[in-house]
Amino acid sequence: MRPQSPVRPAKFLAAASAALLIVSAPPAIAGPTPRRDAPAESPGSRELSAVYHPGTLVIRSGGAAGVQAVAHWTVEAVPEGSHSYRAARLELLEDDAASAEALRSAQPVPVRSRAEWDAVVTQVMIELAPQGEGESALTLVQGEEIAFYVTPTRELRVHRLADKPADRHVTRFVGEGEFAAHADEVLRQRCDAQDVLLFQVGDAYDDETFVLFDLERRQSVLIADPYIGQQTGLSGMLQTMVRLPDTLIIRGQALGVLTRPVSSIGRLVWLVSQSAIKLVPPHYAEPDTPPPPVVERPGMDLAEWERHLDSIGLPPQYRGSIVPLIGGEAFFTDFVQAVQDARGSIDVRLFIFDNDDYAVGIADLLKRRSRDVRVRVLIDALGTLGAGQGAPAGAANGPRTFSIAGYLRADSNIQVRETPNPWLVTDHTKTILVDRRLAYLGGMNIGHEYRHEWHDMMVALEGPIVGRLQYDFDVAWAYAGLGGDLAYLKALGGKEAFEGDADRPDYVNLRPLYTRTLDPQVLRAQLAAIRRAEHAIWIEQPYVSDDSLIAALIAARRRGVDVRMIVPTRGDSRFMNSANLLAASALVRNGIRVYVYPGMTHVKAALYDGWACLGSANFDKLSLRVNRETNVATSDPGFVAQLRRELFERDFARSQELVEAPAAGWGTYITAYVAGQL
Repeated sequence: MRPQSPVRPAKFLAAASAALLIVSAPPAIAGPTPRRDAPAESPGSRELSAVYHPGTLVIRSGGAAGVQAVAHWTVEAVPEGSHSYRAARLELLEDDAASAEALRSAQPVPVRSRAEWDAVVTQVMIELAPQGEGESALTLVQGEEIAFYVTPTRELRVHRLADKPADRHVTRFVGEGEFAAHADEVLRQRCDAQDVLLFQVGDAYDDETFVLFDLERRQSVLIADPYIGQQTGLSGMLQTMVRLPDTLIIRGQALGVLTRPVSSIGRLVWLVSQSAIKLVPPHYAEPDTPPPPVVERPGMDLAEWERHLDSIGLPPQYRGSIVPLIGGEAFFTDFVQAVQDARGSIDVRLFIFDNDDYAVGIADLLKRRSRDVRVRVLIDALGTLGAGQGAPAGAANGPRTFSIAGYLRADSNIQVRETPNPWLVTDHTKTILVDRRLAYLGGMNIGHEYRHEWHDMMVALEGPIVGRLQYDFDVAWAYAGLGGDLAYLKALGGKEAFEGDADRPDYVNLRPLYTRTLDPQVLRAQLAAIRRAEHAIWIEQPYVSDDSLIAALIAARRRGVDVRMIVPTRGDSRFMNSANLLAASALVRNGIRVYVYPGMTHVKAALYDGWACLGSANFDKLSLRVNRETNVATSDPGFVAQLRRELFERDFARSQELVEAPAAGWGTYITAYVAGQL
């Protein structure tokens, strides 16, 4: 395949102020997607002037009688050698006493051109680019991933991450803080006689974006007018109403049951039985006595523990390597490189393939690669439909397509199948396989929030374990096709094929665990682990509503086990927020340490003494008893120590521990009861 032509630095750098501070604005290099009708005049053709007072900037457009806009921000004391960066928005200047006072004390500031800012950013990127052959740096520009590097002749090359040359591997991430601090140093060298510098950095569709540097106070500010997002709510709702009958009734129920009669009847019986179990409202008794102190003692015998898991009918262990990829930057950078390097096949199995700006960019990459390698995408019909009603908060652009399945198929060789949802049962698994040699598994779907907003993780796997996950994909792929149950039965006779070494020094024992009809392996294994743990149980979960797990955790704490749990400050479901609140209240009352993560953590991981278990399964009824889920578990001490250090200890430090049980009203109990059925 011919390499993509690089993004010209001039076009990228025209709005590279967003590398200093990320705002919700359209990507400067994402093509002609204007936020509003393009102005008749070009940027800079209008007469602009500005006055500045620390914390306040006033922009005048069109001379003394023109429009005046103001931006305000907080000025903080910055230690020597540091730099403060922030964003502010322009608003129409009100004719009041406060504005008049600000204008009286402000000093005029020349408005420098975009070309001058281009030169500064070019120098910054050249100096920050890694020097090794085949290396590149990664930064974010208005929410878009940008890879940049220098050639042997010191020429700057800038690409979207998905378009960079495959032989250029990302070895460094340049955050907005580092970028701003380095720009501060460059400006001090270039403009040593001036303390305040203001650059106009907007493009042809947005000439009202500025970057201000106050060198004396070591502060930079990205200043832009408020972004009026694409209005997708009503149109998204109408399109959902049109597609919902097709997804749920025609394909999900009628055709789904017709082509999958045996599995559909089995799932219905299982769903009814598990729903009956959850009909009794949860009741967590108040403790009669204070919880005992945590007992310092060794954890469970891991060799005996693994033999016990074998004895209760769980899948066998496979050899393989496992590497944690915590956060959107770590996972998606690795994933994009793997897609670019693929030589034979790419198989994607997700609950949600969203239709926002980021997901469409990944879709474009897969479409390009489908010209050279086989690409199959298996998505859950109900999960993807629900997520695709509109762009999430913070997305740089509105949705470009309502049906991501249709978009993936259009003008590409991608094969797409949507898993039907008889009785609303979903495929919640998230696995991606490349060339039958590399697999990703965990909690991430493809979408803007997973890359930029939520805290989540995946693991990268190699070795024979990949053969098992490839087999799982092939079976699920067959089941989602027109053959239904018959194709599923035929696929069950397939082989667990993988490409790569049968064993390597970094391989460890890994056990896949599933939630399946009649066999809730993830629940059974973790309940057994909680009951056997002797030293510590650390859990991070976005949704906690399963009574049996909560009761088992309380019993473990009563044995003197160090039990801790991390939950989000506020998740994406009102029902699950209530369930989390009730669970946290019960846990804290019984001496369990509960930490509230700042924002949304979507991580589904746990440590039971020296045994780690992670993947796609939440601590709720659907994940543990109904939907299809895939986790992986290991007793390898190296991985367990890494997960403890890089995930749990860091997230405990970021989070706020609840010092008393949170209060809950009747409304919380009602919504939590509904959550218990989900």
